[in-house]
Amino acid sequence: MANENDSWAVVDLMGHVTIAGRITKPGEYGGLWQIDIPDGDSFRTEFFGSQSVYRVRIVSEEIARAYAKPAHDVVAYDAPIITREEHLNAMERARSEYSRLSLENETIRRRLVAVNQLQSGLDKEEG
Repeated sequence: MANENDSWAVVDLMGHVTIAGRITKPGEYGGLWQIDIPDGDSFRTEFFGSQSVYRVRIVSEEIARAYAKPAHDVVAYDAPIITREEHLNAMERARSEYSRLSLENETIRRRLVAVNQLQSGLDKEEG
């Protein structure tokens, strides 16, 4: 796969993507660049168009391999899947709780206004 025209590079693509590996200039694949990204003892190949390239940095094989390593472990994310009925029930509970809290808030606000009016009435009587 490698020949004397190949170089090792770190390539920044639009969309904040950085890939690194052995890069082949456009040619045989309709103007697409080919990069062979080190993946353990083998490579995985990706192609990208010239228009998506933001920057190409020619580097040593050692540096390219270091960039190609994942920056962090992949964490499996298993989002809980709920049924539509469960979702609707949860939304109804949330609406009920919101209504209850709104009513409680309004009740407390009325009581505070009433207390403030009593105090201002007492101030007038004292004055």
